[in-house]
Formats: sequence, structure tokens, C-alpha cells
Amino acid sequence: MDRSIIDYYDALAPTYDVDRFGNSYGRFLDAQERALLEKYLPRDGARVLDLGCGAGRLSDRADEGCDASLRSLEVARAKHPLKRFIQADIADLPYPDASFEAVFCFHVFMHCQMRQIEAAMREAARVLRPGGVFIADVVSAWRRRLRPSPTSGWHGGTALDSRDFQALALGAGLQRRAMEGVMLLPVHRLPASWRGPLRSVDHTFAGVFPDAASYLVGVFAKEAAV
Repeated sequence: MDRSIIDYYDALAPTYDVDRFGNSYGRFLDAQERALLEKYLPRDGARVLDLGCGAGRLSDRADEGCDASLRSLEVARAKHPLKRFIQADIADLPYPDASFEAVFCFHVFMHCQMRQIEAAMREAARVLRPGGVFIADVVSAWRRRLRPSPTSGWHGGTALDSRDFQALALGAGLQRRAMEGVMLLPVHRLPASWRGPLRSVDHTFAGVFPDAASYLVGVFAKEAAV
């Protein structure tokens, strides 16, 4: 992970989750992501890794978390004192092969160069047990072409369409299981009072037209041993 990205999140760590996800827009996004984790994460004692866990917003759904930002990890540990968090690059994980039944990674790939995404997906596949699932998101390239907006360097600079996302997964040894969309409606343009009631509508149509949503969430599986 580039040092500029780590420094950025180190500085924001103490208040990042509250500032980013504590308002009605952030709660809208958080609820949709949690719904997908609920839908696709395995249960019954499965070991789960939160890859690029940041300040631990979603780490209640994992057994362990890792991130390159040390200050973010300090916040995550304070939130989840019984869980294990370690500092690591997503493209060079310190876990043995086949350590987890599931790995998820949110709001990370959009900041990475393609070579970093490819390496991270290979590492995710390596630490997954056969039959395990990898869930990750990225900015939708189709949506960005529809409504172009400037990006500030690395921050949200990488976007993919579902076909390219799937191709990256296949290159890492992961098979597509599902492709979902998150945040189809222009939520930032809607009155705050509308956002909660429209959440289920957005979730439904984003699932039908994932490339049209703001974010793509790929659900990929590691081939089970024969």
C-alpha cells in the first residue's frame, strides 16, 4: 500500500467511522454492505478475515482484521478488544495458506493500482480454504462513465466494470459466485429523510443492475478440493 494512503488514514483514524458513516448517507451505505455480508458470509464457526479493516467498522463480522494503517488498527482494537488485529499490506499477508473460510474487503481496492489489486486477490485466494468465499467492492466504472466526476489522485481513483472485476478474480483462482451493486440511487442528492425508507428499494434494484450502482460488490469462491 502506498505511503500516502497510509498517512491519510492514519490522520483520519480517530474520527473516520463517525465522520464517514455516522450520517444518513453513511448509514445508508453501511446498511447495504452489512446486508451483503449477512447474505454471503458463511456461518457455523467459520473463520473470517476483514482485509483492509481500517478502524474496524465492519470487524464485528470477522474474527481477525488487518490493515496498513497503525492508527486505524489502534481504533479497531479499542472497538473490538477480543479480536486480533495486525498491521499488514493487503498484497503480502502474514497468514498461512488456507487460514480462513471467508475474507472480505471494503473501500480498499478503489484506492489501489491494478497490480496491487491483482496481488491482493491472489493473497486472498491463498489464505482461503477450498470452498471459501471472498467478498470485495470497487467503484463501478460503468457508473463513473455515466456520470464522470474528478478524482483526487489515488483517492477513489480506480474503477472496474463487472466483467473486468470477474477477470481479475479468475486470474487469482477465484470463481464468480455473485455480483451485487450498492447505492444505485443518487443518495447524496436526496433529502436525508428519504434515505432510510428508500434503502430497500435501492438494494433491490442495485442487485438487478449492479454495474449501474456506485459500487460493485463481487462475491467469489475458491474452488473446493476434489
